[in-house]
Amino acid sequence: MNADCFGKIGNFMETIWKRISEKFPFIISRSINHGKPIIMYSKLVNDAFEKAKIETGSDKVHTLAKHLSDEIYAISKATYGEKILTIKYKSVLASENSDIQIKPHAAEALSKYLGYEDYLEFITKHAKRFEYDDKTFFEFIKTHRLALLVVVLLISGVLIYNYMTRQRWMVWQDNAYVEVNFDLQKFDVNQLKIYNEDRILHFKKINPDCDYDFFRTDGNVLIWYGKNKTKALEYFTALGLHPETGKTLKPITAYIIAKHICESYED
Repeated sequence: MNADCFGKIGNFMETIWKRISEKFPFIISRSINHGKPIIMYSKLVNDAFEKAKIETGSDKVHTLAKHLSDEIYAISKATYGEKILTIKYKSVLASENSDIQIKPHAAEALSKYLGYEDYLEFITKHAKRFEYDDKTFFEFIKTHRLALLVVVLLISGVLIYNYMTRQRWMVWQDNAYVEVNFDLQKFDVNQLKIYNEDRILHFKKINPDCDYDFFRTDGNVLIWYGKNKTKALEYFTALGLHPETGKTLKPITAYIIAKHICESYED
């Protein structure tokens, strides 16, 4: 799976999340005060019209609605006509407890018009209590469980991918480890290793002969050996795991040198 594919997944996830998040203000507004409906849309519309009266200097509902419609479009880049605003406002005036509904983008825009960051901030500023009603909350979870599951899985996938691409990787190539970009196919077959600068600088496969220095002057070994997948001996410049088999390498001995590398070698 390449970066372009994950980019498309990320865009899809963002779209899903936006659709779900549009539901949150309504759920929250009806969950305050132990689940009793709080008429927050009504207050929002009423406050917006009151501010429009000050800005326009008019009391005419149509004029105010036109002004607010223009503000909503300027803020959200989405239309919400003066006609529907007029109907909503008249419903508020007709009944103090009118339970009106408006589009999420209009609620967001009117909240920003009134100086709030968003509709959620408008709710929290005006509600006396902010407690979830279990029934309302779990009904929301039940109704949107599939979409929520998709969002959780996609978020997890994107976070994992970001980690994978941010992490440095290396792969065994010919006779040494080299740094490479993340490759899902190589990762799946366990070819990718987490980047280790010491391994890249000092761990090499070599072909020693009789002239090679097998030991330091203090007697410590300079070569380690191990069998590859075909059971052939291979030699390396540092202790570690064999790049093919994953088995721990062994320190070279005089016996191995004389039998497999240099018959004339004498300890």
